[in-house]
Amino acid sequence: MLPQIKDQQELQRRVGALATGLTPEQMQWASGYLAGLAASAADVSVTGQQTQEKLTIWYGSETGNGRGVAERLAESASAAGLVVELKSLAEVQVRQIARLKLLVLVVSTHGEGDPPADAAALHKLLLGDRAPRLDKLRFSVFALGDSSYPDFCQTGRELDEALAGLGAQRFLDRQEVDVDFEVQEARWRPELIEAVKPLLERSDNHANRHLQLVPEPAAPRFDRRNPFSAEVLETAPLTVAPSRKVVSHVVLSAGQGALDYQPGDALGLWPTNDPALVDELLTLTNLDANSEVERDEQSLSLGEWLSRRLELTQVVRPFVQAVAERSGSAELARLLDDRQGFQGWVRQRQVIDVLREYPLALDATGLVTMLRGLLPRLYSIASSPLAQEGEVHLVVKREGGRSDDGRLRAGVASWQLTGAVKPGDSLPVYIEPNPRFRLPEDGDRPVIMIGPGTGVAPFRGFLEHRQALGQRGPNWLFFGEQHRRTDFLYQLEWQRHQKNGLLTRLSVAFSRDQAERIYVQHRIAEYGKALFEWLEEGAHIYVCGSGQGMASDVHKALREAIARHGRFDADGAEDYLQGLANSARYQKDVY
Repeated sequence: MLPQIKDQQELQRRVGALATGLTPEQMQWASGYLAGLAASAADVSVTGQQTQEKLTIWYGSETGNGRGVAERLAESASAAGLVVELKSLAEVQVRQIARLKLLVLVVSTHGEGDPPADAAALHKLLLGDRAPRLDKLRFSVFALGDSSYPDFCQTGRELDEALAGLGAQRFLDRQEVDVDFEVQEARWRPELIEAVKPLLERSDNHANRHLQLVPEPAAPRFDRRNPFSAEVLETAPLTVAPSRKVVSHVVLSAGQGALDYQPGDALGLWPTNDPALVDELLTLTNLDANSEVERDEQSLSLGEWLSRRLELTQVVRPFVQAVAERSGSAELARLLDDRQGFQGWVRQRQVIDVLREYPLALDATGLVTMLRGLLPRLYSIASSPLAQEGEVHLVVKREGGRSDDGRLRAGVASWQLTGAVKPGDSLPVYIEPNPRFRLPEDGDRPVIMIGPGTGVAPFRGFLEHRQALGQRGPNWLFFGEQHRRTDFLYQLEWQRHQKNGLLTRLSVAFSRDQAERIYVQHRIAEYGKALFEWLEEGAHIYVCGSGQGMASDVHKALREAIARHGRFDADGAEDYLQGLANSARYQKDVY
């Protein structure tokens, strides 16, 4: 038996000798192992003392932002010596909330004030008639929202109020953040950890003291806050004249493992506002690009704020509210109260259009303060890392363009990717994982992919991946666009996949090639019998594309095909689809 070590220097010497030669992963394991021993020893040595409570972090996320916030909080809390349990709401039995004592809930709002899919069960439980009493629970809510929608942070607010109504007590007030949440999150995280610490101390006020071995710094992790500078390798048109659309195939370098992704994931791009748009705004406001402006504890030139930091191509509610207040416009005040009218109005305008219609006397600080932070744009990845080693492929449709008088009114990222960048340029990007949009683990399973327009992007990656893995499951693609001759994205690839047997079926719908408009939902109805047979054989369905009508139309067509050919009534067909969704056989990536 080794003698007990009483001298701190001797302890450090022995631990240091033990750690010599260990890999970072081995050091992390040893740290956790020793921490566990320390906790166990403390529990045994003190009679009647309870084990240290844990901080539970649950998150519900639609685009991945909520997951990122929850993961960073868990990392910071663990580094502070707290015991943490981190889970997606998709992974938990929501009634377990009645057993918790300390909960942080990170949740976003989706669509028209709806909870994200993985938070729907908790939302239904807490706002329903069968919600449990939660008098022993202490909680705090971090609510993510988008101020361009009227139901800003609605899900977070509802869950926060429901928890309080069920007897739970807030240990920190609800935090509501917009899509440019980085600064607020950075302030909130240490504040929350400090609020949690007293709640996790033992009854005798002696917290566990864990012996920690600090590993060598790991390689940097590229994410939203730390993007990778990816080289543009190729840009090529996917549509041809006289198409009304500009759609491009864009290839970026993935570096040496810097961009690690799976089919179904998205690539986030931090875009740069076009210089022509920045110059037009500076001219309109008569402001100097070199003026120094401080915001969020950063001091930058006005030109830098407008080029790389602030949103110029999207009009959001807080900006319009600020313009209405400063201008005293009764017209804008009425518009803000018109839910549907406001959404249609802002879709037709950019920041400069609003300032042109409602002129204001602004200084540089006033302009910077009014605008929302520039956001990353997400694009479904159109490649497999197994088939396109070291590369990431995208399908990008240009939104807008130049007006008749030469003014630029285009989407900030789509304009950059389809015209402004060229091979050799570099772009700040990161991977946004999408664990709810994954190929089946069983490679023999049939796959049905419904992707009109640029929604076909992930399915190109799906097919490449299944081919690279040698998977034998049949594949069926539904694709739709306006014209076969000008808009048939990746036509030669699909035909090649059909010829070699990878693509079992290809069903296309070109809406403007005949008098009657035909869309993918019509093809679903047309081939409903075969589609239902595929489902009965275990097929997985994937839908990607616009959430502004397409997704609901496809869902309705699927429900009607299942009802007709499976002999269900409408409710039974809906239950059938819900069962597919619950078993991850019906997955959507809509935007």
